Amino acid sequence: MGRIIKKFFRKIKQPKVLVSIFLASIMIFSILGFMMSYQMDNRTTKLEYNGYKFTQFYDGIQTKINGQKFNLNYFPEQLDTINISSAVKVILKSLFVFSITYDSNSEYKEYFSGQQFELAENLEKIEKYVSSGMTNNTGFEQIPQITCKNATQTVPVIIFQEADQTSIQFNNNCIIANISSINDVYRVGDLLFYQIAGVMK
Repeated sequence: MGRIIKKFFRKIKQPKVLVSIFLASIMIFSILGFMMSYQMDNRTTKLEYNGYKFTQFYDGIQTKINGQKFNLNYFPEQLDTINISSAVKVILKSLFVFSITYDSNSEYKEYFSGQQFELAENLEKIEKYVSSGMTNNTGFEQIPQITCKNATQTVPVIIFQEADQTSIQFNNNCIIANISSINDVYRVGDLLFYQIAGVMK
């Protein structure tokens, strides 16, 4: 028995065997690491805000409003630092039909367009109706050209535009979403949704 064990350890000490063991170890630990990260990614946290229940996932947050599920990026409390005027809050809560447009000359135009689409889809689920457009539709004539000049009391306009500081302001029936970074596109989009849906006061 002792000879067999000695023979086994001699074989292990051979360079080829050591390399094989090393590679096998890397593969095993890689698989274990993947499994652990997968399990962590699927963990959820339950949260509550203003009577609404939220489920926090690793890649976003989900809530239910009037029986409909909504997937968003941020929990409402994470958006408290955004400067939003009290006038905007009042207007947003009373919106039923309105337009959402964005500055088509901005570097963030693709992100504005994506958030415009998300907002329109989510708001339709709670019977808020959106007309989507862009400030300059040259080359995209199938998309309506909408600016703050089109805003009326009955059909206000929400416009996404680039700015030095992120804020949401109101001017002559136009709700101006000033965006200072790409990340703030999603933050402002979620804040607008929460305000219109009545989740945030």
